[in-house]
Amino acid sequence: MSFPLRYARGNVLVGRSGSSAGLYRLGMTSYPYLPSGEKWQLQRRLQRLAHALSADFSLWRVNRAYPADQYVRHTEGLLDDRHQDPEAWRAFLCGHERRLHELGSHTPEVYLAVSLAGRRTTGVGSGLVRGVDRVRRKVEEVAGIGVASPISSGELSELETREQRIYERLNGIIHTRRAHTVELQWLLRRAACRGIAEPQLDRHWAPDALVVSAAAGGVEFEPLGHDLRRCVNAAITEHQQSLVVDCEEGRGHQAMLALGALAEAPEFPGATAEVLFSPLEAVGFPVDAVIHARWLGNRQALTQVRKRIADVEHAYHEQLQGAAHGPSVLAGVDRVLAREYEAQLQAGGHPPMLYAQIGLALGAPSEEELERRVATLKEQYGDITLHRPAGLQHELFFSHLPRPDGWV
Repeated sequence: MSFPLRYARGNVLVGRSGSSAGLYRLGMTSYPYLPSGEKWQLQRRLQRLAHALSADFSLWRVNRAYPADQYVRHTEGLLDDRHQDPEAWRAFLCGHERRLHELGSHTPEVYLAVSLAGRRTTGVGSGLVRGVDRVRRKVEEVAGIGVASPISSGELSELETREQRIYERLNGIIHTRRAHTVELQWLLRRAACRGIAEPQLDRHWAPDALVVSAAAGGVEFEPLGHDLRRCVNAAITEHQQSLVVDCEEGRGHQAMLALGALAEAPEFPGATAEVLFSPLEAVGFPVDAVIHARWLGNRQALTQVRKRIADVEHAYHEQLQGAAHGPSVLAGVDRVLAREYEAQLQAGGHPPMLYAQIGLALGAPSEEELERRVATLKEQYGDITLHRPAGLQHELFFSHLPRPDGWV
């Protein structure tokens, strides 16, 4: 992976090879205090959200340091000074502030990027052409000969129209608002100082582009990508399974993890199903999480599942004919699960299928503290394996940045 963004206009992100996405901030819910019935309602709403988007999407759960230095200013006005001593109240609040600093308190925020690319065609010929184009673009980028074309005003207008449709669809299901430019800056800058400090933001910052005249007399935009890249302009040294990041705020150590296979039948509500909530809330330090999901329509999903059914049936009959003890229990279970999933896809709602990858990122001020946090996090996930790919830490670092091409 490389830096994912070329340009950003409002909450519309434009990346390499024509990728684009709308960036949104989702409303939060006090989930631990919900009764089981309301947790189920929330789960169904999120499931409906993934169904209604009809596009690839990425979901980031990130942590913002609680502004402890503003605690006294925000709360001292709550005193009724007719009956209480203002000095005693302020001293009481100062004690709270010191404790909040010691705890390193943080609050989670959730951001969603939805692809604004048009619907994929599913024909064999179109798939072959897309594959050839993708390989060509990758070769050009590696060779350093790829030329990014300017973005026309017509393209931007079309992206804004698509974004409006996505925004209306989102708001019909869950409380959402468009992400602000300052939030995009924060999401970019915080990656380098993850686990050690909050980034210093530039309140005058905005992504810039040159306005140039097109050959046909229209207007085009030539993105000045350095406005975005300089937000993550830190020296990164990759060790085998960790990163050492030197940024303006200091030196930090980071580790990128990936979730392995989830439980086949997790209990909901419960920690085995709430993999992006319960384990992350149980540890005493901030952990960032990201999901990159590829959306497949019902017809394409059925094609994939039926290929899988043919594979498991072939394996089952091979064991039935060739093994003295008959087919294994696992082969029989695979047959049942594949048929059950086919039945779900053929249900009246014609649900889509999602291919998803889940990543975790955590930082610490020292290597020893980082290893302690990794061990604590693995303990919280229990039977779910957390992989820590060696040699891929730098690439996984970029998957936690806001990007319009999350599935790569």
